[in-house]
Amino acid sequence: MNSKPTSRRSRSKGSRSIISAWGIAITLFVMLCMALGGSSSGGLLANILLELGGALFLGYGVSRLGITALSRSSKILLAIGACWAGWGLVQLVPLPPSLWTLVPGRDVLIHRLELAGVALPWMPLSLNPEGTIRHLASLLPPFAVGILILTRPPEDSRGLRWAIPLVALASFLIGVLQLLGNVGSPLYFYQTTNLGMAVGLMANANHQATLMLCAIPFVASLAESGADRSKHARGLDLLLIAVAAMLAIGIAISNSYAAFILAVPVIVASWLVARPRSLGPARYVAVGMAVVGVAAVALVLIAGPDVLDTNTVGGPGQLSRPAMYSVTATAMLHFFPLGSGFGSFVPVFKLFENPARVIDVFANHSHSDYLELGLEGGLPALLMMAVLLLWWCRQAITIWSARSPQRFNRAAVVSTAAILLHSAVDYPARTSTIAVVLAAGLALMATRVVKAAEEDEVATGRHLRAE
Repeated sequence: MNSKPTSRRSRSKGSRSIISAWGIAITLFVMLCMALGGSSSGGLLANILLELGGALFLGYGVSRLGITALSRSSKILLAIGACWAGWGLVQLVPLPPSLWTLVPGRDVLIHRLELAGVALPWMPLSLNPEGTIRHLASLLPPFAVGILILTRPPEDSRGLRWAIPLVALASFLIGVLQLLGNVGSPLYFYQTTNLGMAVGLMANANHQATLMLCAIPFVASLAESGADRSKHARGLDLLLIAVAAMLAIGIAISNSYAAFILAVPVIVASWLVARPRSLGPARYVAVGMAVVGVAAVALVLIAGPDVLDTNTVGGPGQLSRPAMYSVTATAMLHFFPLGSGFGSFVPVFKLFENPARVIDVFANHSHSDYLELGLEGGLPALLMMAVLLLWWCRQAITIWSARSPQRFNRAAVVSTAAILLHSAVDYPARTSTIAVVLAAGLALMATRVVKAAEEDEVATGRHLRAE
C-alpha cells in the first residue's frame, strides 16, 4: 500500500529537480546573452559563442515540440519565426540568370557584370549572401530562448523576473563608471562604441537606454500586493523602488531622446504591473490614452529635424536620421517587393548615397528597423512583421484584460512594447542582448494550454507534470 505513494513522491521530486535544472539553464543563458551580446557588429567571438549555445538549445526545444501542448497563440508565434528563418534561407538559394535577372533591383548588378565582361552566373536573391548567413546565425540565441520558454513548464522561466533586472543594473553601474572614467577606459568593451557616454554592457548608448526600459517592468513584477503581501513587503518595495530609480537614472544619462519619451508610459505601465488594483477599472482607458498621446508626441519630436540632426552618429548631413530614412526608403522601393536580402544594408545603402555628401562615418543600419526590414526582406518581411504586431496587440489586450492580474506576463507586454516602439527610430533588437529580451517577452505573452492531466493534478493538489 505504501509503495505507490513513495514512488509518486520520488517521481515528483525527480520532476522538480529536472525543471529546476532547466530553469537555471534558461536563466543563465539569457543572462549570458545579455552580458555578451551588446553589439550588432562587434564582439565577434562572443556572438559566435552565443550562437553555438543557441543552436544547441534550439535543437532541444524543437525536439520537444511534438510532446508539448501549445496554445494557438504559441503556434502562431512559432509559425512567424519559422517563416522568418525560411525566407532568409530562400534568399540564399542560387537561381539561374533567367530568373534572378527578372527580380526588381538587380539591374545594378547586371550593369556591373556586363561592364566587367563577365557572363551572368547563378545568383541568389540576396545581394550579400554572407550578410544573410550572419543574420540567420544571429537569430539562433533569441529563437532558442523563445522556444525553450514555450516548450518548458512555466516555472522554468520565473528566474527571468530577476535575471533581466540584475543584468540591466550591472550595465547601469558599468555605465556610471564609464562616465567617471575617461574615453580610454577598459570598461568600454567594444572598439566601435559611443566613447564618453554611459553605454554599460552595450556598444550604443541608445541601446543601453532600451535595456533600462525593458528591465523596469520586470522589476515591478517582483512586487507583492494585496493578499500576497508579507512582513518583508515594505523592505522589498523600497529595494525595488531603488533599483527602478537607478534604471531610470540610466535612461536619463543615456542621452536618448526616444528613451526619454518612452520612459513616461513605461514607468506608468510598470506601476500598474506592481499595483494592478491601485487605479480601478478606468486604468485601462487611461493607460491607453496615455500611450497613444505619448506615441503621438514621440512621433512629432523624433521626426523633427532638430532632434534628429543632433542625435545621430554622423551629425547633420548624410547620416542624419531624415537623410538616412530617405536613402533607405528610396533603396527599399528600388528592390521592392522581394528586397535586397537580409544583412545587405551596408553595401546597398552605399549604392544610393549621394557621393557629394558622404563622410568618413559609415551607416551600419538605417536607424529604423522597420524601414531596414522593408529594404532587406521586402514585402514578405513587412507582412510577417505586420502579423507579429497584430498578434502582439491581441495578446496584450488579452493579458491586460484578465481579471486575475499576472504581473510577469504584463511586464512582458510593457517590455516588448518598449523595444518595438524604439525600433521605429533605432535598431536595438539587432543586438543579441535586446533580441533575447524581446524573444523572451513574446514567448511569455504566448500562453500555453495546460494538459488535462495537469489540470487534474492542480485540482487535487498534486503538482506532477508529464514530461
